[in-house]
Amino acid sequence: MSADDIDPADLWPLPPAWMFACGDCVRLYESMKQIQAVTDELWLTGERGVDWDPFDSRVGAQIRLGHHIAAAHTELLPDWDPACPRCSEHRSSLARRADSELWRGTEEAANEHLAYHLFVPPRGVGLM
Repeated sequence: MSADDIDPADLWPLPPAWMFACGDCVRLYESMKQIQAVTDELWLTGERGVDWDPFDSRVGAQIRLGHHIAAAHTELLPDWDPACPRCSEHRSSLARRADSELWRGTEEAANEHLAYHLFVPPRGVGLM
């Protein structure tokens, strides 16, 4: 596979520098990347470990990091991405529920989605 075969939507972004100033972000990011490396290797070799399913442990690690960033670093979240359909869905949900008791949960979900833009490949962000 050459560099020309790599789809930009599959590339992992370089996280912002401020994430590396937070001990929890560093711990959760390192854990996520370690789980990714281990599950990728187990998936390729066909070995079955304790938890080799990349759609289980890897996604769980991403969710933990996204939740932490959304809760602890709300002011540092990126702006809405006009090219991201999930951003549009979250913005619409926030507008519909602005006067509802569901606002808080909707806001948390939207913030977690914005956090994923910081460390998940573009193709993966749309799933979260």
